[in-house]
Amino acid sequence: MTQAQSPRNRGRTPSEKNQLTRDDWLDGAAGEIAAGGFGQLRVMTLAKKLGVTRGSFYWHFRDHEDLVVSFLNRWRDRRLNELQYWKPQGGDVDDELRKTLDFLLTEAARSVRRLRVELAVRDFARRDDYAADLVAEVDAARIDQNCELLGRLSRDPQRVRDLSLLLYVATIGSQVVLTGKKGDEDNIRRIEDLVARAIMGQSDEP
Repeated sequence: MTQAQSPRNRGRTPSEKNQLTRDDWLDGAAGEIAAGGFGQLRVMTLAKKLGVTRGSFYWHFRDHEDLVVSFLNRWRDRRLNELQYWKPQGGDVDDELRKTLDFLLTEAARSVRRLRVELAVRDFARRDDYAADLVAEVDAARIDQNCELLGRLSRDPQRVRDLSLLLYVATIGSQVVLTGKKGDEDNIRRIEDLVARAIMGQSDEP
């Protein structure tokens, strides 16, 4: 199929081609998904909000399914990439654990939209196999990184994995509970301390 015949180019204008990038569309999709889940993601509605015609959409995506898959792939890639920001450095376990909690809870508590997208992706994964696979991949990577940190608390691999899972569900649950509003700092610090003490209290190392 030649470029002139491609559905991606049908109905587009040169200004629209140059005006929006693929990421612009995915950012717009994130807003729709955060507001109402994947069921609210409609090409025409999104195009109107972005101020372009539907032809601009087809320059970047084949169809609605391509948009959804592209969004999910970007979500997965970004979640895996951010692991580097709280990767264990081999220092004191308690100090590193508290730094990790500070990053995960303080940053997450300030990004309500990010949390809404995460919850929407997880809800979508309940009925979509591809989304479920990506969520499982992200969960596994996060728990593995917890294992890397907490492996110094026990010689028992299963115990380490259990503690890592406990830490993971505790942080995810805390992100849901925290409102992200100004004034949450005291609650964040209290939760960080409670989680850290609960995890460190399970150490079988002297």
